[in-house]
Amino acid sequence: MIYLLIYILLPVAAIVFGVFLCREKLKSAGKVIYCALAGAGLFAVAAMRLEVGYDYILYANWFNDLRLMSEGEIILWSREKGFTLPLKIMADVSSSFQVMFVLIAFVITLGVILLVYRRSAAPWVSVTAFLVFGLFFNSLNFMRQFIAAVFIAFALFYVAKNRFFRFAGLVLLASAFHFSALLLLPFFFILKIKLNYISLVVMLAGSVVAYIYITPLMDCVTNYFYKGYDPVTSIEAAHGLTPAYTIAFAVFFVLAFLLRKMICRRNPHANTLLMAMYFVVFFSFLGTVHGILSRLALLFIVAPVLILSAEIYMVLRDLIRLTFKDAEMSKKKARVFAAAVLSLVFLGLGGFYYSFLLEDNYNGVVPYRTIHEREREVL
Repeated sequence: MIYLLIYILLPVAAIVFGVFLCREKLKSAGKVIYCALAGAGLFAVAAMRLEVGYDYILYANWFNDLRLMSEGEIILWSREKGFTLPLKIMADVSSSFQVMFVLIAFVITLGVILLVYRRSAAPWVSVTAFLVFGLFFNSLNFMRQFIAAVFIAFALFYVAKNRFFRFAGLVLLASAFHFSALLLLPFFFILKIKLNYISLVVMLAGSVVAYIYITPLMDCVTNYFYKGYDPVTSIEAAHGLTPAYTIAFAVFFVLAFLLRKMICRRNPHANTLLMAMYFVVFFSFLGTVHGILSRLALLFIVAPVLILSAEIYMVLRDLIRLTFKDAEMSKKKARVFAAAVLSLVFLGLGGFYYSFLLEDNYNGVVPYRTIHEREREVL
């Protein structure tokens, strides 16, 4: 039971520390302290895990293989070189594969916290969203792809600035950790599309067509191009995921879309992030037919969830304040009402979080175990 508490303590700590440290009166000092504490906590949980997540053993075996491989064999190995070369150096120095998880946890956590610190209007909301929407737990599994997703999160901010070569440079760097990142190159132009009701209807119609024809397309891809996932024997390619994740992401997108004008006034990158969030929903939707397609949503998801969640919070907070100001109600009543509204929001998110994580054992991360358990097992 104690190792189930970690999944409850993480979001609770993110909210409680945020309420005290991210207040306006503390300004930048509170933001720095909060980001440092959040980063340290997430890093410790990720770095000290033991056999947590479906991919843990797979990566551990890769590390052990690297210890025995020559430089020539590594060059011919199909794994991305941005991932394998640093690990080869570590494998030659240390015999413990745990150092690999420490390094991966450091890279991912540092990238996420830097993004939150530099871009988030409410860091505690971003960190909470990182946990509640399952991104942190995805990072314990799809490690190479999540590193790529972090680089892409920074690349997205060059779309509105019209800096294609900087965008492409970060995407190419991301592809050194997972080849699927190359998919993002044409999205530099797609993400520039102005998101409104007309463009949304057109994209929704295209999504329905894609959904109808996705099975023959996937058969072609897995038979001739991406042969690592057999459409008959591979669970990820042959079966879809539960629609709960798609619904959760869709609700998030719809809320952000309805508030887009106010969000765009606050954030010049809002349209890019909204478009990226649409493709999170799109690939998650296709993933209900073939689970492997949901992995493409991971490439888009980091920046929209972290940054838009904070923008949504700030807009709703300002709307509540404006409502009570116009109504000339007391500050005490305004605070009570705001607390009630936000409590309902977090209650809904908490229900989703509990359902997909604790009941469905999302990505095999439950229960949590630490490296200290191995010592007890030996004893």
